[in-house]
Amino acid sequence: MGNSYLRSFLVVTALICASTSAVKPSVNNSQPSQTSATSDRAGIELYEKGDFVAAIKALKAAVKQNKADLTAWHYLGLAFERLGNKSDARKAHEQAAKTADRLLISPFDQHVALSRTQLLEAADSADHYLALSANPSKKKKEEWHDRAEFLRVFIPDIDPGVRAYSGKDVTTRPRVLSKPEPQYTEAARQHQITGTVVLRCIFAEDGRVRNIVPIQGLRYGLTRKAINAAYQIKFIPATKDGQPVSMYMQLEYNFNLY
Repeated sequence: MGNSYLRSFLVVTALICASTSAVKPSVNNSQPSQTSATSDRAGIELYEKGDFVAAIKALKAAVKQNKADLTAWHYLGLAFERLGNKSDARKAHEQAAKTADRLLISPFDQHVALSRTQLLEAADSADHYLALSANPSKKKKEEWHDRAEFLRVFIPDIDPGVRAYSGKDVTTRPRVLSKPEPQYTEAARQHQITGTVVLRCIFAEDGRVRNIVPIQGLRYGLTRKAINAAYQIKFIPATKDGQPVSMYMQLEYNFNLY
């Protein structure tokens, strides 16, 4: 199905609610412990007060407790920058961006949701890392520009006014009329990127796909390609008691090179 490089498919599994996923919670240490969360908050407060030395001490304690605390890494990078320590700032920003990157491309059953704030922090850290790099190569520039863009793609554009139902609450489910397939980007093909992009969205009562939230992505523009393809899906909306209604849906796009 599709061209020789790509197969994509639509999973018409209804989601129970917009904030609920059927995936199991991650068992890694990406969620901060109470101790690291406390150190994290203290470090941010100290940073905002301009006490960068004390902020660094608190933020170091936070990342020692939880190496996946990307917010602590981000502010640690900012604090080192304010003290003129470019080397340590660069390392901290690298940790923040790569931690978010790793969480977003983790297997679906190990998915960990990141907040809008965390995604913005991680993308900002990717930009800071590159700015702090002395004479980065063309390859490194491409990698880090791509990482920043990838992180920002995950920031959802949500319309809170769209009310949607789960599959068990509707009379009839949406009927797909056409579903364009996303194409590989040249960069993704060059880097031999394969895998699955998973999107959560709403098939709205007006016949448009809305509120797309990536919950598993791929680098080098493939997540963006999947999102763009999802917006082009044509369908007949779900109905409830004879009236068209919006319904939560999950989309999966498989990218395979042959």
